[in-house]
Amino acid sequence: MSRFKVHFFSKKILFSILLLVVASATHAQGSLTIDPQFAHVDSAKHLVLINAPVHQLNAGHDTLRALRLRGQEFVLAQPVARVNTRQAYPATAGSTHYTLYFTQLPIIEINTHYQIVDEPGVRAVFSLVDTAGTAMQSAMGIEIRGGWSQSLPKKSYGFDLWADTLGTASQDLALLGMRTNSKWNLQAMYTDQLRLRSKVAYELWDEMNKLYYQAKEPDAKNGIALAYAELFLNGSYQGIYSLTERVDRKQLKLKKYNKGIQGELYKGINAADGASTFVSVPPIDNSSLIWGGFEYKEPSELTDWANLRSFVDLVVNGSDAEFYNQYQSLFRLDNAVDYFIFINLLRAADNTGKNAYIAKYKPNEPYFYVPWDLDGTFGNNWFGANDAETDDLLSNGFYDRLQKDYAPGGFRAALASRWAELRASVVTKEHIVAKFTQHNQYLLASNVYEREHLAWPDYQYDTAQLTYPANWLTGRIAYLDSVFIKPHAALGVADAALATQLQVYPNPASGYLSVTVGPAPCQLVIRDVSGKVMEQLALAGGVNKLDISSLPKGMYLVSALSKSATAVRKLVVQ
Repeated sequence: MSRFKVHFFSKKILFSILLLVVASATHAQGSLTIDPQFAHVDSAKHLVLINAPVHQLNAGHDTLRALRLRGQEFVLAQPVARVNTRQAYPATAGSTHYTLYFTQLPIIEINTHYQIVDEPGVRAVFSLVDTAGTAMQSAMGIEIRGGWSQSLPKKSYGFDLWADTLGTASQDLALLGMRTNSKWNLQAMYTDQLRLRSKVAYELWDEMNKLYYQAKEPDAKNGIALAYAELFLNGSYQGIYSLTERVDRKQLKLKKYNKGIQGELYKGINAADGASTFVSVPPIDNSSLIWGGFEYKEPSELTDWANLRSFVDLVVNGSDAEFYNQYQSLFRLDNAVDYFIFINLLRAADNTGKNAYIAKYKPNEPYFYVPWDLDGTFGNNWFGANDAETDDLLSNGFYDRLQKDYAPGGFRAALASRWAELRASVVTKEHIVAKFTQHNQYLLASNVYEREHLAWPDYQYDTAQLTYPANWLTGRIAYLDSVFIKPHAALGVADAALATQLQVYPNPASGYLSVTVGPAPCQLVIRDVSGKVMEQLALAGGVNKLDISSLPKGMYLVSALSKSATAVRKLVVQ
């Protein structure tokens, strides 16, 4: 049996070992021995990182003067009563000065004798330990991943866990509470100053969209999970990474190839080649895994672009009658609406033709979008600079046609309804900013940003970057309120009346507000610019007088909602 067979330790056993280690330390001398699996040393950067539970380390001694780890004694410059994860501790080992850190994050170590390249993956050893008491080790194949990101100093990696040292068989493991799989990514997040955007974005998508066949496939997931970890590569500390799942057939539970194509999966890799943005239909070549900006992913047993080409051709060349009669049977309307809202909420400008997957569960069922690579979001562009633009709408050839669908039950009606629904829950400034704050506090609690600067001196943590997406969201959500909820005469006479007859006066207002709506009853919602609902009530048709004395001064959005339309007006309260 290979010596790289993965090893697991139960939390209970590992914690017992820790207690024995702590108890056996020479407390009278103020020295503490650290279990080697929790001790990680970068000799070049003179950095020591320990992720043993600090509450265990702080038990049983009054003053800590030194730590013993991996055969060395590190004497603290200043004795301490307790250690914590927010502080750095100067220390010496012999005549060499080090900085000791403690972290609550998992730590990954990768060691290899080979240069890691774009492809193929080279042989290495993977180790992971977290503070919950789970440790594992495996052989692996690792390669650099990403296109433009490969030019950045901090690399992202893709890897496959192996059951043996030659990679003849893969090994599926569940890492950090995520799915069981052999293939994983380590995302560098180098262009995101906060190292937060992807984490927040994927959590939002998970709240927004579920697969339509979820009941049939309970484990299917339309997106990925990710977990933070700190990385040592050949003994060199590389900073904070996100360990992520991959979008693949197993993640989406697509039907396997069975004497013909069943489930399908394609990745958008280039927005300039026409098909992935639905603006042209290049000739197909089934001898190639690349077509029109798409990369063929599934089924791996057979390459045949015919199905996807047929759909792209309908979008690009189909008549209005053909397109509007057929598109909802070929592409999931609810998913198309959610993805359109999602990329525009994030202003993911690099995700309209590339950095997205298109999938199909099984034959004769519709395609759907799966998001990918979400660093350039929330007011950042794809190369990491702040882009404060809020008043634009991202689209592609497919969405250009969908936005002209004003039929009842069509795209525009579904978009208005879904946006109003999400604005009451997921899509509010408070909800999104709370996610940024939560994950930022998690990283700050382990002093991660200080170590990120040690690993990459050009990186500087700036607290202003935390307030920036909050301010950016204010303008972005307000703009989307004005364009997503936009009725059209084609929706019907009553709904057109709602759009044309909605009046809000006086404006600016103080104390009271008169609201005139069409002849039909409707719901009235008043939101502040962050999206928070301030007032919500049912209105009869005609003129209604409202008491708004409780509203603070500022700008608001007043929405009148009927069964199939919504009208929005801006209101200033003085």
